Amino acid sequence: MKRTRTFPRLILVVCVCLLAGPQSTNSQGKRPFTVRDSIEISEFVHSYGTNPVSISPDGKRYLVVLERGDLSRNGCWVELLSGSTSSLDIARNGRVISRLFSKSTAPVEELVKDVRWLGDSEHVAFLWDDGSTPRRLVSVNVLTHKVATLAHYASPIAEYDISRDGQTIVFDAQSIHSRSADVALARGGFAVTDQSLWAVLEGDLDGWRDTQHYDTFVLSKPKDLLSKIREPEITWNTPPTLIRLSPDGSYAITVRPVLSVPAEWDGYTDHIFKDDFLRAARLHPEQPNLIRQYSILDTRNHSIHALWDAPQNPTSQVVWSPDSKTVVVGPTFLPLPSTDPAGVVGHALAEVDVKDGHYLSLPEALENGSYRPMRWTTGGVLYVSEPGVVGLGKGQEELRKKLNQWIGSTPEPEQEPAATQIELRQDLNTPPSLYAVDRMTGTAALVLDPNPQLKQLTLGRVELVHWRGTDGRPWTGILYYPVHYETDRAFPLVIQTHGYSPDDFQPDGAFSTVFAAQALANQGMAVLQVGNPDGSVTDFSVTPREPAVYVAGFEGAIDHFVASGLADRARVGIVGFSRTGWHVEYMLTHSRYQLAAAEVADNIDVSYVQYVLSDGAVKSEFEADNGGQPIGDGIETWMHVAPGFEVDKIRTPLRMEIDSGGIDSILRDWEVFGNLRYLRRPVELFVIPNVEHGAHILQNPAQRLASEQGTVDWFCFWLENREVTDPANADEYRRWRLMKKLQN
Repeated sequence: MKRTRTFPRLILVVCVCLLAGPQSTNSQGKRPFTVRDSIEISEFVHSYGTNPVSISPDGKRYLVVLERGDLSRNGCWVELLSGSTSSLDIARNGRVISRLFSKSTAPVEELVKDVRWLGDSEHVAFLWDDGSTPRRLVSVNVLTHKVATLAHYASPIAEYDISRDGQTIVFDAQSIHSRSADVALARGGFAVTDQSLWAVLEGDLDGWRDTQHYDTFVLSKPKDLLSKIREPEITWNTPPTLIRLSPDGSYAITVRPVLSVPAEWDGYTDHIFKDDFLRAARLHPEQPNLIRQYSILDTRNHSIHALWDAPQNPTSQVVWSPDSKTVVVGPTFLPLPSTDPAGVVGHALAEVDVKDGHYLSLPEALENGSYRPMRWTTGGVLYVSEPGVVGLGKGQEELRKKLNQWIGSTPEPEQEPAATQIELRQDLNTPPSLYAVDRMTGTAALVLDPNPQLKQLTLGRVELVHWRGTDGRPWTGILYYPVHYETDRAFPLVIQTHGYSPDDFQPDGAFSTVFAAQALANQGMAVLQVGNPDGSVTDFSVTPREPAVYVAGFEGAIDHFVASGLADRARVGIVGFSRTGWHVEYMLTHSRYQLAAAEVADNIDVSYVQYVLSDGAVKSEFEADNGGQPIGDGIETWMHVAPGFEVDKIRTPLRMEIDSGGIDSILRDWEVFGNLRYLRRPVELFVIPNVEHGAHILQNPAQRLASEQGTVDWFCFWLENREVTDPANADEYRRWRLMKKLQN
């Protein structure tokens, strides 16, 4: 599974804007926005839910990172821009301090990763993947613009942290493994025991997979002494995600898979932990699981030990105390037996001693629960925030420790704030631009508009909309109106799934794989970008009810926008990606609503073949999704809920896409595709270019073009009966015309 995004859930049911509708876009002198335009947009690089503007430790400089695809070179440009915060006029003159080019096909967040200021406020460090050498740690001097390599290894560095003085570096890198055993096994024959099918197909006959094995190192400057952390060999289910050095550089907090899950942990009540993660670990103790635990690494003696006797909540965050003796973790499970209900469900906030694991729960006055720590100042003030809050401000609490108790506090500034604040401004219809704001007067000045070319392109208006599913649940999403919208005309509607942001400019939609919202809007279609139903999803997630809830939301959206006059019921399409591909295939097999076209990409379908191809953790999740094992009596349940057993009900033209995992990944879609093809239904399985170096979330320009333009062409063909006049598309349309004959 890929990263989980948290999307706001606004409980509203009336959308006044739909009653009036937007005015048609004035396209005079402009040309339509295309997939190519989307690929070559400059975007600010940052993790979802984090501030894209990074301020130096002394508060005097700012830094942002931008990324832009280059179709002509089939690569990606990355720029680091920095400037001073001393005054409004000076802040406006930010400069590009480094311009880098990458041929890597990794996702954007893997090209330039974990950008961090060093304590001198002159250097920034980050992991860099140029596509030609393994990902390495580099630094850039913001004054001289000099780029230097700080750490490299024979395999890609996955995660790192660096001390404020730059003298201590801790990093995880893929373990180096000899292939000699594979050669010997292939020559002499071998038995398949605990190897995964995917390992065998990739030639790793001994079962070793590079992406499941990592070593941790401490690199000491200036002599570049490299020391490996001493610990048992670990098999990871997913790559490492955390290293945070203590302020004095003596320790680092990280996470490790739990090799043997204590029996006491059966007492935790969180649904996902108990019914998914824990169940898989109990049923298949010999296989890697998804349960992790915070660990403390000693950078001086190169040892590691568990922080405490509790599992990690995957959504938690951790900060160090200024004296490097404790950490605050939240939201978190607490060691059992715990009398704290929040600790049993994984919503607690606690300060933990890194030497002995003793902890102190933070005040119960934090009523909303699930708080996460943001920053612990040298003055002793701890900032914590509610879920979904970016930076410091609204939804934040300040705490201070007195007499071994945490209480509310008034923050004390550590230093005089800079005269100028740097902020990114954008909304659903306004592309992001960087502004400098005078803290005294509020006067704002433009620092950078990275995409002035968008003023010459037509864009469909985007609005927040609300409806109810056919099961009565409230939903919220964002609607992209057709560029030439007219109130008295019904348009084709494409539903894009897997989340949205109510505050951000998103020309594609949720992701850069398969989604193409503005390009579709410029082809005369309305596009609805949806996420989860409003409110909590814990009551149905990873249960047999999950796909039905989402399908009810999709059905309710169709009813709503048809009733409003916007959508033509006979011309509705839908796109699923990753987990929501399951929801889309479930709709095609279980809903009475007939769709004109559908598309799924790099997805799970929670069906029998994917189950057989998977290892323990995924199998266990599929069992929870479908209500049992597809073995013995359990097969009866699967036959009624798993899309793979119901493909005879699919009449909708379906485009399936493989984006990652290499050509072997074609197997995971073969149950649905193969059976539809056998039944002579309109179906296509498309494999993106260079799939051996694909990515779940596409970044490479050629791969994005194939995926997103494929979406535009597919829905133009099936929803509008229109073909794009491009010789490069000749084979594509030849295939689809044959499908249309099958449909008829």
